[in-house]
Amino acid sequence: MRNLFKNQIDTFVSPMFDQSIKDVDKYVLGVELIGAPCRVYREVAAPSDIYLGYLGELLVLSVGWSGAHLHEIIKGNVSYRRQSEIEKHVDEPDFLQNRYRDALRHTLGELLVDKGDSCVLRYDFGDDWIHRVTLIDKLKYDNVSYDEPGLEILGGEGNCPPDDCGGVEGYIRILDILADPKDEEYEMVHEWMECWGYGNFDPHSFNLFECSRRADDYQRMIDAVRQGFFTRF
Repeated sequence: MRNLFKNQIDTFVSPMFDQSIKDVDKYVLGVELIGAPCRVYREVAAPSDIYLGYLGELLVLSVGWSGAHLHEIIKGNVSYRRQSEIEKHVDEPDFLQNRYRDALRHTLGELLVDKGDSCVLRYDFGDDWIHRVTLIDKLKYDNVSYDEPGLEILGGEGNCPPDDCGGVEGYIRILDILADPKDEEYEMVHEWMECWGYGNFDPHSFNLFECSRRADDYQRMIDAVRQGFFTRF
């Protein structure tokens, strides 16, 4: 992604990183889903100069969500979202108080500075999944590892809940039903899980390869789009 043509490509496609930042740290982040009956945790590494718009997408995929719903990153009283989503709130009173900011204009390093600092990733404004994102370590890149520093998943624990299952309360209810084949809703829930690709669902399982594949595929796609724009122009 960081190559000879980045300046030209950035004319057409929003960059993943703030190229004006010279001193970039490797951030190790702990991402934990709050309120889930079984622990859902991911540990990821990302450069401090990555824009929040891309970081949010990558964290959503790292946890295991489909990415089909909106998300935001929250620090204090400020929500970092897509510009198109911000424009929907332009008439709200708190809009003038900088309640919303463009996620593609602010970086991870702006939000989290010291070890222990944290922010919130909120996914699916209906089911309202809340994740705490904590800076657990800061490292320096060397000349070798800094070539293409994108986001990397280091480890994790627990399976991501199914999308559209009704939030924490709905997820707890689904697990209770699946644990009791005699429950009157068992067949219905079992069929729903099968239909949406959650057959043989184990809330305690974690597959590092699958989580990494989702994040890597997204980053490769962005890279391909950016290179494609350059070759066209």
